Amino acid sequence: MTTDDFQALIYQKGRELYRSMPWRDQPTLYYVLVSELMLQQTQVARVLTKFMEFTAAFPDIKSLAAAELTEVLRAWQGLGYNRRAQYLHRAAQAIAAGVPVTTLDDLVALPGIGVNTAGAIMNYAYQVPTPFIETNIRTVYLNHFFAGQEAVADRDILTVVEQTMDRANPRQWFWALMDYGNELKAQGKGKLSASRHYTKQSQFTGSLRQMRGEILRRYVGGQPLAEITAELQDDPRFATALDGLRRDGLIA
Repeated sequence: MTTDDFQALIYQKGRELYRSMPWRDQPTLYYVLVSELMLQQTQVARVLTKFMEFTAAFPDIKSLAAAELTEVLRAWQGLGYNRRAQYLHRAAQAIAAGVPVTTLDDLVALPGIGVNTAGAIMNYAYQVPTPFIETNIRTVYLNHFFAGQEAVADRDILTVVEQTMDRANPRQWFWALMDYGNELKAQGKGKLSASRHYTKQSQFTGSLRQMRGEILRRYVGGQPLAEITAELQDDPRFATALDGLRRDGLIA
C-alpha cells in the first residue's frame, strides 16, 4: 500500500467513524492535557462523563493549579490510577507558574507526561506534526504494515508513522487514526499481542490497586484515616496499599 493510498483510507475511515468529544470540539492545551491523562488506560466512554464533571469543577489551568490535591482526587474518583490526577495537578501548577510548554521537550518535562502523551498534545493542541504511538494507532499500523509479525517494536512502528503521517493536518490525521484503530480493535484486527510492548492489564478485583482505590475513595470522601484503618486493616493488602499511597504523596 502506498502512502497516498493509506492516507486516503485513513481519512475515509475518519469521516465514517468520527467521534465528537469535548476536547476535539475545543482542542485547547488544557482540554487536551486533561483528556490525554484521563484516557491513559481508560475507555473513552468512561472519560466523557468524568471529563465534563472535572472541567466544570476546574474550568482552566489556573483553577486546577489553585485547588487542593484532595479536591482534585475527589473530582477524579471513578477513573482509577489516581496518580494521574496528581500528575495533572502538578503539571497545572507548573504551567500556571510560567514554565514553557511550547515544545515536545517542554511537555515531557512536566510531571507524568511521557513522550507519546507529549506528542499527542503537540498534534492536537498545537497542530505541530509529531509522530507518536498509543493503543489505537499501534492497532492500525500492526494491521496494515506488520500483519503476521510478532514482537513488533514501537520504534519500528514509529518509523512507519513518521513516513506515512499527514504533516499538513496532524490534528485531523491522528483523530482519524484513533477512530479507525478503535474500530479495528472492536473487530479483533491488528491485535496488540503482536506488539513487543503489550502487557495485558492485571485483574482488578482482589488486587493491591483495588485496595489503594478503596482507601483513597474513603479518604477524599472525608472519612478519618483512623476509621479507615480500623475497618480495613485486617485485609492483608491494606498496610502495603496505605504505605504506597503515603509514599506517592496521595495521603498525607
